[in-house]
Amino acid sequence: MTREDYIRTLIKSHGYTLKDFAKMIHMPYTTLLSILNGSIGGAAMDNVLKICQALNIRIEELNQLSGENGHVPDAPRSEDGIDSHLLELIRSLPTEKQVALKILLANR
Repeated sequence: MTREDYIRTLIKSHGYTLKDFAKMIHMPYTTLLSILNGSIGGAAMDNVLKICQALNIRIEELNQLSGENGHVPDAPRSEDGIDSHLLELIRSLPTEKQVALKILLANR
């Protein structure tokens, strides 16, 4: 998974379409597409900052994820940046519903 794919996945996991996300961060949709279809490393710093701030990640973290070849390693997911109320709701679900939710999300 590339950094661009990782950013795209984060945007979707926050419940946004790319068009809605671009609008939310006051960036032209075509600019966001260009960044995600090209190289985030070649994007203007201001644009990368907007994306990272909206996704609650630091640029340094994104840089660390890149590795030598620009691919993001499949790291364990953390709860950072996830709405605490949503986490409480998920944890309050019965075990079988939590498992069903994990299966549904894994098949996206």
